[in-house]
Amino acid sequence: MPKDLTIRQRHFLKSKDKKIVIDQFKSLFPGKDEEFAKLITPKTRIEWIKLDQNQVLYAIDNVLTFWLKGDKIIPLLSYLMKNPNPFKFVKVDQGAIKFVSKGANVMRPGITTIDPTIKKGDIVTILDPQHDRVLSVGESLYNAEEMEKLSDGKVIKCVHSLTDNIWLFSKNFD
Repeated sequence: MPKDLTIRQRHFLKSKDKKIVIDQFKSLFPGKDEEFAKLITPKTRIEWIKLDQNQVLYAIDNVLTFWLKGDKIIPLLSYLMKNPNPFKFVKVDQGAIKFVSKGANVMRPGITTIDPTIKKGDIVTILDPQHDRVLSVGESLYNAEEMEKLSDGKVIKCVHSLTDNIWLFSKNFD
């Protein structure tokens, strides 16, 4: 059972800090300026939230949106489930859905579609094949071309799922 998380500090970012964070977020939206402009406008309020275990989350206009995990910025499922998915993705087959949504790493045989722009180390969303719903978020262990050539093995490491403590925290965030 995941440990409950507690907010230790939280504050809205000042303009100077906001610009730095916005540039980091923008790197997640390469070539998708329209989607990014909808997410962050000049009046957008960005809140920095520090939890125990030194976890840092960002809320945009009071919606938990990103998680800073090491040097990676992870889009949160709480945001992805309510908005169109602008991120790189893979789609998995019906048999993988149950496992992936519970935090399993993605194995090559379970993938049906691979976004051709994926590079090794990219944060990618794992989607349900029928409805394009986000099941989890992972880090690519290969680029798309290498993934296509593989027939087995782990290709995406799960970093955020419907069973982790960040998801459980986000369900009760206000």
